[in-house]
Amino acid sequence: MPIKAEIFARVKTEDTKTHVESLFEKVELLSYEDILDKNHEIILYELLSTDNIGRIEELLKTNNFFLFISDEFHDSLLLTLSQKYYFVFMLKSDPASEMEIRFNTLRQHKDMKRELEIKSEELESTIFELAFASTNVLEQNEFLEQMAKKDGLTLLYNHSFFKDKLKEEIIRSERYNNMFCLALFDLDFFKKVNDNYGHLKGDEVLKTFAAIIKDSIRTTDIAARYGGEEFAVIFTETDLEHSVMAIERIRTKLSETVFNSDKDCFKITFSAGLTPYHHCYKDVEFMVGISDKAMYISKSSGRNRTTILTGEDVCG
Repeated sequence: MPIKAEIFARVKTEDTKTHVESLFEKVELLSYEDILDKNHEIILYELLSTDNIGRIEELLKTNNFFLFISDEFHDSLLLTLSQKYYFVFMLKSDPASEMEIRFNTLRQHKDMKRELEIKSEELESTIFELAFASTNVLEQNEFLEQMAKKDGLTLLYNHSFFKDKLKEEIIRSERYNNMFCLALFDLDFFKKVNDNYGHLKGDEVLKTFAAIIKDSIRTTDIAARYGGEEFAVIFTETDLEHSVMAIERIRTKLSETVFNSDKDCFKITFSAGLTPYHHCYKDVEFMVGISDKAMYISKSSGRNRTTILTGEDVCG
């Protein structure tokens, strides 16, 4: 009973051709050149005296599976090639049943190889997905870590992280005697904005002011929402004069900003307190207290201004 399989064959002698066609349900005869274009097919190939090692190796370099029908003339040649390539072969003098045995062996090898390739592809895909997922987890962790330092509304640093950075600046200044300044800002009459225009408009004002601060300072400076309508900036490696200039840039930009509402348009101002670091400042809370005191002097003196308090003013 013929084997229920489609087989590709390159046979030249009538006896071999007759035997192959009787053994398989469907046989498609190919030329040598046709075989070079095939991929992942089982091919019966009758070796002739003209088939040298170069021609056979060119066939074996394709992704096909070969059953060579040979004679004793090709024994040493096939033995040499078997050290590098996988194939099966039979002699033309072997019993007819040998072709079916060799074909089944080759078919099992093809199925196993294809299954292995599929598993390998699945494994590569899994490795890629795991690597991608791992990258995403790292990015998400980094994002969450960054967001833990930020104020949710303004995306400036939050109160807690800001105080940690201020402590670092104090330690650095004590060690290297470098200068930095701390400024606190309070939006003037901000409660009236919420009362007259609603909290959504108030949030818009806060976000706009935060953006103005961020656009007006250097990337090395540290800006934070200190709480409510209060903001803070550490001007790193900066003297008093240049810190005042940065604050006035913020003031100018805010004065040019008009907020629109259903009722009318309005502007807003801020009061600021500024202090340069001084060795007499005991800790973070002490320095913040000096800047806060300066800010309230600004508010009690008419608002929309900056007051400076130095270590000399405080410590004598």
